[in-house]
Amino acid sequence: MDWLVFFIGLFSGFLLYGVLSSLMDVGRIGLYIREVEKNALVMLATVAESVAFIQSIKYKTMKEMGTPEHTIQATKNIDDYNFVAWKNAAVSKLLAAYPAKYKSLKRYVDWKTAMDLLDKVYMKGHKE
Repeated sequence: MDWLVFFIGLFSGFLLYGVLSSLMDVGRIGLYIREVEKNALVMLATVAESVAFIQSIKYKTMKEMGTPEHTIQATKNIDDYNFVAWKNAAVSKLLAAYPAKYKSLKRYVDWKTAMDLLDKVYMKGHKE
């Protein structure tokens, strides 16, 4: 009888350890995904800022070279359209990369809400 109780206790301990270990792993992976998400959004925001700066230099150069204003405006319109499309595609690809198990962690759906989230993270002092 003592051996039976011993083996039941041993088996229960292994089972409890497995369950608790799995729960802790899920939590750690969730935190890791949040950190990766934050860093990816920072990189996307940095790239967007660089592209906007390069575009402004392009328009300034076009103006200095005497390019007609309607051509500059048409170029701006095309660039703005493509830039918005790029930003939305970047966020869509980031959201599509989430593991299926963690799809519920998503906190944004488009560029504006992603940048709003990034602003909140930075206002809290990177403690997201």
